[in-house]
Order: sequence, then C-alpha cells, then structure tokens
Amino acid sequence: MRAIAAGLSDVGRERIHNEDRYILLPEFNVYVVADGMGGHEAGEVASRIAASAIAGYFREANGKRRKASTGDRLRAAVTYANARIFAHADDSRFYRGMGTTVVAAAFSPRERKFYVAHAGDSRCYLLRNGDMAQLTRDHSLIADALLERPDLTESDLAYLPRNVITRALGIGPSVDVDLRAERVEAGDVFLLCSDGLHGLVDDREIARIIEDNAVLAEACCKLIDCANENGGRDNITAVLIRIEETASASWSQRPSAKSRNAR
Repeated sequence: MRAIAAGLSDVGRERIHNEDRYILLPEFNVYVVADGMGGHEAGEVASRIAASAIAGYFREANGKRRKASTGDRLRAAVTYANARIFAHADDSRFYRGMGTTVVAAAFSPRERKFYVAHAGDSRCYLLRNGDMAQLTRDHSLIADALLERPDLTESDLAYLPRNVITRALGIGPSVDVDLRAERVEAGDVFLLCSDGLHGLVDDREIARIIEDNAVLAEACCKLIDCANENGGRDNITAVLIRIEETASASWSQRPSAKSRNAR
C-alpha cells in the first residue's frame, strides 16, 4: 500500500498572520497540522517549532529506533515537540504562555495502519465509502463538559466559551497525547485540519468536497475556499492523505498546494 498527500494553509479573511503550520514528510509517511496561539506572533513560533521538531525527530530517529512501533515513535515525536516549545517559551518573556494544538499522523504500510496523535482541537477525519468519521476528540472546554455530562443541551453549552482548549503543546513541561490506530483500506482518505476549517464547514460538506475532487491538491483548495466563503474568521489548514493499493509499499506524492499565507 502507499499514501499520496497534499496540503494547503490560508490566512483566512480576518487574520493578519497565519499561525497554522503543516508538514508532509513523504520519506516517513508522516503528516502534521499545528494551530498556534499566543501574543507577539508567538503562535506562529509555537506551530513552527512543533512542525520542525516532529520532522527533526523522525529524521534523527531514522534507523535508530527500528524496534519502536510506529505509534510509539509518533507519540514520542509529539512529546519531544512539546518539550522544545516549552523550553523556547521559558527562555523568552515574549513567548511565555505560547502553545499550539497538534494533530500528527503516521502511516505504516507494513502494518496497514494509520496512527493519529493529537492534543487540542485540530482534528483527524476518515472518509471511507462515502461515510465520514471524526477520529479525534477535541480537547476543549465544551467537549470535556459533554464527556462528563452527555445530557447537556445546546442552551447549557451556550454559557461556555467555545474557543477554550484544555490541552496543547508548550503550555507545560509535559503533555498528555491521545493516540489511536486505524486499520486502513484502499481508498480511505484522511483529513487533518485546524478549527478554521471544521469550525466553519460541516462534516457533510467536507465529505462532499473531498468526494467531488479526486485530485487531493484541488480538494484542499476547495475546502479552504468553502471556509473563506463561510466567513474565514480564522487561519485555515487542510492536509489530505489517500491510501492506495499498489504492488509495492513505496510512497509517492502528487505536487501539494503551497501555502497561501499573507507573509
């Protein structure tokens, strides 16, 4: 089996800076979306460190941790990114309190599994045979409240702020990272995205756009265009990964769309 991927990030319609960051690592079948937060442009710094730290971990670990499972390496990479962000923030008063959400994924052709690690409200979805499933649970005040009290109504939740996350990288010296593994099938499409997408485009519309656009780079563009048409209140990032059956387990990538950030 192999994975093909594309990604795109956009500043949106109301923000000046893009604090989102994504990476595609074809040589390791690793993909990351991070959504930074903090004043003095610290969110940009936090998400950049997260992406580069995860990439650096896999590059340094190549050939050195073969006995570790794909899931263990992914969790360790995210934990390493947390330590890097926290140390950077601790060294500068301008960056204290900065942090970033993260959703990171790793595909193992040998195991035929797709691993997802996350902290915060950036999400991973799976589109399979027309059905869309959210694989991650938001670490947010509202999601945590519903976990404790599933009977809460919309009127109950109206009193809670909707943009407060309860877990992120860089906020403390350690972080609790959720990890799950999904057995893959040929034709599966995984979406990693920031809340700038899933907060403005509902799941049915996301699924429709992906199904209507077989070229992943074009699907990413359409997803971001839709979020902008719905207000574009935040930075918007989408990474799409499709699993294909092949004679070999090698990885190939179609040209990914470049960031449309206002730099």
